[in-house]
Amino acid sequence: MVKVIALFNNKGGVGKTTTIWNLGTSLAHLGKKVLLIDFDPQCNLSIAALGDTEFSTYLESSRELPYGKTIRAFALPYIQQSASGKPYIASVKHKKNANLDIVPGDFWLNNFSDILNVGTDVIGGAGLYRFLMPSSLINAVEIEFNKQYDFALIDLPPSFNSLVRAALYSSDYFLVPCTPDLFSAYCVGLIGQVLPRFIEDWEQGKSRYLQSNSYDQIIPEKGQPKFGGWIFNGFDTRKQSGSTIASKIGADQAQFVKVQESINKKLIPRLQEIKAYSAVPDFVDQEPVASIEDLNVMAPDSIVQNIPIKYLPEADPTRASIGRGKWAPNQITLMENMDKEYDKLANFIIEKF
Repeated sequence: MVKVIALFNNKGGVGKTTTIWNLGTSLAHLGKKVLLIDFDPQCNLSIAALGDTEFSTYLESSRELPYGKTIRAFALPYIQQSASGKPYIASVKHKKNANLDIVPGDFWLNNFSDILNVGTDVIGGAGLYRFLMPSSLINAVEIEFNKQYDFALIDLPPSFNSLVRAALYSSDYFLVPCTPDLFSAYCVGLIGQVLPRFIEDWEQGKSRYLQSNSYDQIIPEKGQPKFGGWIFNGFDTRKQSGSTIASKIGADQAQFVKVQESINKKLIPRLQEIKAYSAVPDFVDQEPVASIEDLNVMAPDSIVQNIPIKYLPEADPTRASIGRGKWAPNQITLMENMDKEYDKLANFIIEKF
């Protein structure tokens, strides 16, 4: 069965989209069949994977395609009309990603929260399946396109809104990317406060729903997202005098320690208090499951060229089009090292999740 993983942090700018794109690439490179779901109204994952020109064609509507060929074509009929929506997928633009598909996002997702109602749908138990739309979408894609995925990765907005609830209720695991800044540690603590309330709401609704639907085999298995670990993103390193090994610069190391303490003292203990299921697997602790250095100009260049980091050293930088040369040796080394880190994360997920 497909393992569903959400990339989540209520703080913006922590590298969720970059992580999910490169993690998906590594999983596909290792032979796993991967479905990316762009569940963020900013649609950055779709733009990265497809290119803005191709992505724009999926947004186009017509009499035959009233909702285009994005996630909206499945989600809107499903949650608003209780009808079967039409799933669409696209193969990511880079030719080497044969095992990697994406459900294109849609800016319409900004309206999602206006349609769903936590009080009635979740707590009241009347619309739990409306909040399982991502899970239903994955099933519909597999049936429609005769696919069987190993992993589905969901990109999310920096929020605690209904999009996030729906993705987490549909997920087996969630990963939390963090960056070395003043607010990452604080936001990690917020996740520890809010997620248990999400689960409490689900458990209330599930109890009410099962009173009259006692043979349902899907609802009892959902609403149990497990913390799969955190990722430290965007830090700088420097070799100290006389050393051959680069280490985090002082400021970034200080922020790393703060995030680590917040994971250890404010996130994990509160998740362990959830009684409905074991939200923290034995293989997770305060240490990050991946550490991705700041890729500087390479990260935006990767998005612009629609080429993941794994394959970016094979391409000329964007600036080469205006006669400004090739990647420097140190840039290639950094990209190769970070690609190994994404591969390491992919292997961790394959082995543990």
